Amino acid sequence: MRYKFIAALVPAVLAAGACKDESGVTGPKPIPPAALVRFVNAVVDTGIVDFRFIDRVENLPTFQGVRFRGSSGVYQRVTPGNRAVRIFPYSNDVTLASQRLIDTTITLAANERYTLVYWGQARGNADRLVVIQDMATLPTPPAGNTAVRALHADPTVATNVDVYIGKSNTDPIANTVAKLSNVAPRTLSPYVNVPVARSGQSDSLYTFAVTAAGATTAIYTSTPNVPGAPPAVPTAGPQPGVQIAGSVLTAVLTGPATAGSPAASSANVATSSRVVLLADKALNP
Repeated sequence: MRYKFIAALVPAVLAAGACKDESGVTGPKPIPPAALVRFVNAVVDTGIVDFRFIDRVENLPTFQGVRFRGSSGVYQRVTPGNRAVRIFPYSNDVTLASQRLIDTTITLAANERYTLVYWGQARGNADRLVVIQDMATLPTPPAGNTAVRALHADPTVATNVDVYIGKSNTDPIANTVAKLSNVAPRTLSPYVNVPVARSGQSDSLYTFAVTAAGATTAIYTSTPNVPGAPPAVPTAGPQPGVQIAGSVLTAVLTGPATAGSPAASSANVATSSRVVLLADKALNP
């Protein structure tokens, strides 16, 4: 019996040894497939929220404490499959922080990219998590340009919209540099190339005018103050922005924060819709 036991161990030992080279060093494990996700908080009345996968641990600290009109940043790797998720109010009060704003399951495929948008308003249970399957490969703008697209996340504008982009000292509808057409609610538009804005000039930013699709009267205009900045230290690359060539950006159309709500206290401008710019990918180095 002892001989049989030892003989049974031999194949297992040989198989284990096959994973090592002659020095006895085990090679690196293959990187498992992943989905790429980011989270955007566009709900007009909840303020700061936490987004959590609850079926398994994921190291996603930037998905916690996301402010109204904020995001988790660039896309991050998570385990694909059917994933149970919840959104909670961000609070030091345990009772409040345990309230479930969203409790659902989403499906994420390996090697695909997703934008998860917390959309609507919590009052009246009119909020929901919108899962937008994104393009798998982000674009590389031509020299001297940025790539910009729109995410229609404004729950107060129920129609398809056009988004005109113009220099910040001009009327963007009359003097359009680029246009994003017929963007439906809760969807992403294709990217357009936009020339880099010149820093230190009167037109150093871009103004976005949002109209009903096919119209030329602005529902609102907004000038996001995210020009992009040089690195703070020599080893860091520049921050993406409208003045930094090669930047890939999403212009998020957001609604007005509800008066008296937590979102109103955390928003820069509580009384009107606004466009905010998000960086879709980091720049090298």
